Amino acid sequence: MNLVKKIPKRTRLTLNKQIARAPTHAKKWEIALHGGLPPTQIQMLPSQATGLRFSSHPEDWNIKAKEQLKGRFAQLLFPALMENNPAPFLELLEAMAKERREVTRFDNGLVLYGRRPKPPKKKEAGRKLRLAILSLTPDDLISMRAVLKSLENCEIEYSDESHVRRVMREMDIHLLKPGDTVYLRFSEFDLHTGEPKEWQCVRKFVVEQNGTVTNYGLSQAAYDELRGWKAHRVRLASPDK
Repeated sequence: MNLVKKIPKRTRLTLNKQIARAPTHAKKWEIALHGGLPPTQIQMLPSQATGLRFSSHPEDWNIKAKEQLKGRFAQLLFPALMENNPAPFLELLEAMAKERREVTRFDNGLVLYGRRPKPPKKKEAGRKLRLAILSLTPDDLISMRAVLKSLENCEIEYSDESHVRRVMREMDIHLLKPGDTVYLRFSEFDLHTGEPKEWQCVRKFVVEQNGTVTNYGLSQAAYDELRGWKAHRVRLASPDK
């Protein structure tokens, strides 16, 4: 009898899968931009302190900013002190060591990161590909041909079509299917608040069964030329279609 207990295989959480799990498009973009989860609030403290140490702002502004940073420091680390939990302090020390390694000198109030290592060429190409895929518009997702054309227009490097398909699948980015309807909205800027003035659905298109697109309202070119807030919503085709 074989008494060796079989250990279940762990699924590796790749960067593409981290992006797929992110709850919003903004979070997906942030993970793709940083090449992983963005820095925590504790990990950001050393870089914020570096900026304040060599700030060129007026003295009263610096005093106020330092008080705010001191408050964040206490808020983030005082609970760990009360709970005798060294983990947040170790996280801060590692972030401070990283800051010392990467910051070299300061020039006219600007922090120069001369020692920050350049990412490998392959890794940087992967980062640009992920960001480009996240930037695809509904018109780019009509077909794989449209996806590849958009990537080529942006001069994004990739191995072949299967490479792009794999990255899209892992990031949970899908092509539109026949029967899907896309509603594209637009609003002008409110100059006082910086928020949208009034949303209006100015264009929609339907992906037909043969893969062609039927457009209603503004044309794609006219919609692209609009300057302001834009958003879109996809109504998926019924399962029985």
